[in-house]
Amino acid sequence: AKPQLPKVLPRSEPTRIRVPKIQLDTSLMPVGLRANGTMEVPSPYDLVGWYKYAPTPGELGPAIVVGHVDSPRGPAIFWRLRELQPGDIVEIDRADSKTVRFKVDGIKQFPRNEIPAQEVYGNIDYAGLRLITCGGEFDRQSQHYSHNTVVFGSLVI
Repeated sequence: AKPQLPKVLPRSEPTRIRVPKIQLDTSLMPVGLRANGTMEVPSPYDLVGWYKYAPTPGELGPAIVVGHVDSPRGPAIFWRLRELQPGDIVEIDRADSKTVRFKVDGIKQFPRNEIPAQEVYGNIDYAGLRLITCGGEFDRQSQHYSHNTVVFGSLVI
């Protein structure tokens, strides 16, 4: 049997994310905040960002991972995120050479300007994961989606 990982791990930057169910396998890059206080999103449409001011995947608290749902040329890296269901697995490789596995607990859509900060970003008493992308209807005038899709996950040992 494999040695069990502790319930939470020390900080270590994530390097790669895999979601077998939707054939997602890509590298992660750190993202911070824009001048207006909103979270950055990676400019490459095929990369996923991890929010560097939040816990890293496996640490206590919610690790935040963001990606584009589409691009001017078509679907982007998180296009199929909405297909995930409770029980699906997300694997994240860390710089310390550990791989952490999260199971999807649920998926929710929130109006774009009404993300419940506490529910999505707030403190939790376990190692959690949030995968965030755009959802809902695309408004061609504002060039924004109406909603955000958030996948909630928790570390599985």
